[in-house]
Amino acid sequence: MWFVVPLAFVALLPYHCLALTASSSSSLPTNTKPRVTFRGLDESSFRHPLDRDLTSLIQTLPGGSFAEEALRRSFPIIEQGVRLDLLSSSVKVSPQQLPQLHGLLLEACRVLDLEEEEDDDGDAKGERTKTKRPIPELYVQSNPQANAYTLALRGRDTPPIVVVTSALLDRCTEREIQAIIGHELGHLKCEHSLYLTLGGLASTPIRNLPLVGSSVDSILQRWRLAAEYTCDRAAMLVAQDSNVVAGALLKLFAGTNKYDMSTEAFIAQCVEYDELLKNANPFVRSSIQQQQRTHPLPVRRVAELQEWAKSENYTNILKRGIQLQNSSRDGGKNEL
Repeated sequence: MWFVVPLAFVALLPYHCLALTASSSSSLPTNTKPRVTFRGLDESSFRHPLDRDLTSLIQTLPGGSFAEEALRRSFPIIEQGVRLDLLSSSVKVSPQQLPQLHGLLLEACRVLDLEEEEDDDGDAKGERTKTKRPIPELYVQSNPQANAYTLALRGRDTPPIVVVTSALLDRCTEREIQAIIGHELGHLKCEHSLYLTLGGLASTPIRNLPLVGSSVDSILQRWRLAAEYTCDRAAMLVAQDSNVVAGALLKLFAGTNKYDMSTEAFIAQCVEYDELLKNANPFVRSSIQQQQRTHPLPVRRVAELQEWAKSENYTNILKRGIQLQNSSRDGGKNEL
């Protein structure tokens, strides 16, 4: 889905979404479990390594700051058209409209530290200050596909946009819905539209060179997939339970939750896939790995997430969040 504007490079800005389908229904249980919030969370701390490395490379390219500013200035034109379309055809979530969903959004934003950030310009004394940025706007869109997507650039003055479909609300539990919202907020936190677009622009001059162009496209494809792994990690930080995220993927992948489904069995299926792929005929393995996809295979996403959930990286982020939270409750007596 695109909103067309007379700026060719802006047309490269993508929506980021789950791009999976489901069908069935379930209730939304009340979620009372408090979440650890990650104050001062830097997106680089949970980015997938490929996503982090290529994003850092793009940030250091000559002329990168000029191109970034150009994209930021043109983005409100796209955003304005999308917002008008959503206001005319969807339901905007607010404290008065679907307040339970609004609460899930606010909590997910608090967990990922999307409520405020340092102002690059600082104050009159040259000290960095905290500036509030708008909380993303959440819309519910009538659609038989269970899905969610975002216009993944953090506005300086206008709220970013996140959309969930009616089918998604009908087919996932409250915690799963919040995890999926966390995935979309991960795209906003990392500004994937901005940096993936800059990466595509930077690679354009060399794409037609013999032997080089295909390598560039392959790297960009891997980067897009890595961005999805990054945002599954954001979903994990919000859910703080890998089974919740895996359960959401299970329902989206199966296309139903009409019958009893086991998250544990689905995780075992992911392990089975990895083992079979590892021992598969080289021709079969190569043909599967070379398939062009906009999103990783659900079984790969679950396997990656389970591995990260056991990693020192996740454990350290969680420990730091707990320590900072406890320090805040103690009035700063236990500062790190």
